Amino acid sequence: MPSAEFNNLSSFLIRHSSLFQNKNILVCGQLQSVSLDPLLAESNTTFLISDFSIFNQIRITIPKLETRLQFGFLTQETNSFDAILLFMPKAKQEAGLWLTSVLHSLKPNGEIFIIGENRGGINAAPKLLHSYSNNVQKLDSARHCSLYYAQLNAPQAPPELQSLYSHYSLQLTLGLAELKIAALPGVFSAEELDEGTKLLLTSLPQLEGDILDLGCGAGVIGATICQRSSTAKVVMSDVNTLALHSAAKTLEVNNLTAQIVASDMFSDVTTKFDCIISNPPFHAGLNTNYEATERMLRQAPNYLKKHGQLFLVANRFLRYEPILAEVFQTVSVINENSRFKIIRAS
Repeated sequence: MPSAEFNNLSSFLIRHSSLFQNKNILVCGQLQSVSLDPLLAESNTTFLISDFSIFNQIRITIPKLETRLQFGFLTQETNSFDAILLFMPKAKQEAGLWLTSVLHSLKPNGEIFIIGENRGGINAAPKLLHSYSNNVQKLDSARHCSLYYAQLNAPQAPPELQSLYSHYSLQLTLGLAELKIAALPGVFSAEELDEGTKLLLTSLPQLEGDILDLGCGAGVIGATICQRSSTAKVVMSDVNTLALHSAAKTLEVNNLTAQIVASDMFSDVTTKFDCIISNPPFHAGLNTNYEATERMLRQAPNYLKKHGQLFLVANRFLRYEPILAEVFQTVSVINENSRFKIIRAS
């Protein structure tokens, strides 16, 4: 299954695959950096996947999984699973969100396993687990990876979804009300507005027509455009379900309307736009990855109408202009500071 390269974490998972055999197990968390082959063979395994790209890869290559493959971060099952296997996210807060979101699905005295690379925050696992268990153990550490185990003390209630979001407000546009941002842990700009997006929003002209906020995160860009223009038709897309829920909540708390689409870059984008705006991500799991952004830049003209334009946030050291010049007629930097630049292509 082509969800990830075979690496140290994949080998470490195989080393402990016997722990998960013949159990009704829920697998969730940071799945971008591991081959799931050892778990896909288990007929009782359910996958709760937050990354739309990985979800699609598994859905296409192994259609027999059917209902055992779910896109999201919340599970409807209660007291259903013998064990949960959480692949440790880089952000401790996101790991806490996963546990809050899924532990109600464990049977009484169910087992919790947290696995991950040592460079990816796995050392925070014991503190997280002690909130739910008096029996926390480190089962193994090898290949720069670790595996922790705990037994659930008491059944957990399903979470109150509203309580999972953090909130902050922004005054982005003179003469308009503050924009309220709602975000789940681990989502880009979850706690505060990042510098690159702020520079972008101060650089944009007045936009009308069909707008795509590509990689929307908590929804700051798309919601700002909706607030500034009553006629703009905004589509907000992201590969991560946590971002999609956050963007939807941001729209809701500001009484704004836009279309929310799960998409790996342009994978599920079906129309053309007058404008595409993006502050693209640089990471896939724990790894720095510019390939997806470079692919997006080359594909962008296919999703723009005639005279359409692309606005892009980039670190100053990144040389995206030559790539854009291959597929766009005009490319220019319209604003910059010591760290970021805003590129316009048309």
